[in-house]
This record gives sequence, C-alpha cells and structure tokens, in this order.
Amino acid sequence: TEACHCDIFDLHGANLQTFSTLRLEYINRLCELPEELCQFISLETLSLYHNGMRLLSPSLANLQALTYLNLSRNLLSSLPPSVFQLPLLRVLIVSNNKLPSLPSSIYSLTHLRQLDVSCNELQSLPAELGQLETLRDLNLRRNQLTTLPEEISELPLVRLDVSCNRISHVPLCFRHLRHLQTISLDSNPLQMPPAQICSKGKYHIFKYLNMEACKSHEEELEKHLNLRPTGFKSR
Repeated sequence: TEACHCDIFDLHGANLQTFSTLRLEYINRLCELPEELCQFISLETLSLYHNGMRLLSPSLANLQALTYLNLSRNLLSSLPPSVFQLPLLRVLIVSNNKLPSLPSSIYSLTHLRQLDVSCNELQSLPAELGQLETLRDLNLRRNQLTTLPEEISELPLVRLDVSCNRISHVPLCFRHLRHLQTISLDSNPLQMPPAQICSKGKYHIFKYLNMEACKSHEEELEKHLNLRPTGFKSR
C-alpha cells in the first residue's frame, strides 16, 4: 500500500496500480480531473479538496475500488454520472461547491455511509435519497432547502444536519428515525416544530412530532366517523 500527497501534479514514473491513497489538495490550477489519475485502479481514497475544478472526467468511473471521495471546496455545479458508478463508495464529501441539485441516480451508491453536501445551493432533494439503505451521516447544512422529502425517514441515520436552510416544517414521519442520535435544525424559519422546541434537542423534537402525529390521527378518525351514515330515513 502506498500513499501520495501531491502539491504539483507530476506522477510520471509512479506505479499507478499500487497507490491506495491519493491527495491532490490546494492545487488551484487543477480545473478538471487529470485523465492520468483515473489509471490508479487500486485507489481507495481520493481527496481533491480545495481546487478550482469545474468538471469531473467520465473516467472517474474507472476507480472501481474507491471507498472515499472528497470533492469539497471546488467549483462544481453538477455531479456527473461517473460519481454514481463507484459501487464501493462509502464516503462522499462535496461540500462548498455550487450544486443546485442532486441527481436521482444517487440511489446507486448502495454502500454509502456518509454524505456531506453542506454549503451548496441545493433547493430540493431527490426522493431516491431514501433508498440509501446504509447511510448513517447526512449533512445538508447551509443550502436553500425549503422542504425535506419524507423518504429521509426511511434511512438508518445516526446524524442529520439541516441547519441554516429555509425549512419551516419537519415531516411528522421523521419520528421514525429511531437510530438518530444527533439532529441539527438551527437557523431555519421553523413553524413545526417551533424553533423553541427544536433548540431543546432531539428528545423534545421527537416528543413534539409524536404528539402532532397522534393529534393528526385523531382528527382523521373523527372526520371518518362523521362521514359515516348514522341510519336510514323512514319512508
């Protein structure tokens, strides 16, 4: 196993099939992924943190052994299909870019455990996010989200950060996030649960969601009973 940390991209003469870790960080002129890099077929960890990248090569999909990918602090406005063709990926960090959305193909990352898309320009999330059955850590901090898809409640999340968005309502079904240990909702225009409840932490948030769910269920039941015929009119 070898590791390489490059300040200048010069890998001539390197044994491209033996590296397991490669960090190409703070190379401000690295505007796109070098094709040579995609020959590192044994690569498991790749960090391209803090560059000027706007594009990712389709050849990224050649890195089939990759489990960790850090693309944070670049200039990416979209994630290409090649990112979602990495079958063993467990950690994907794309914070501090310019992403307005995530593609529905994100469901294909079946081994993903950590997803960090904080500090982007996300306005919505795909429902397919709920199909990431191994996801434990989801960071959505500092985006432009106004709603959260109910499908998130199907995830085995341990940590969820949706602070610094435009969320007014937390879906009642989020009370089913039974593995959750930490939830951050601060700096949102919250109405349900109210901000003063959310500031008290997970226990009070879930207590509120459970109470609201019971109230909603009772209202639906009462509405249903009121619609039932009470008897037959005599002729």
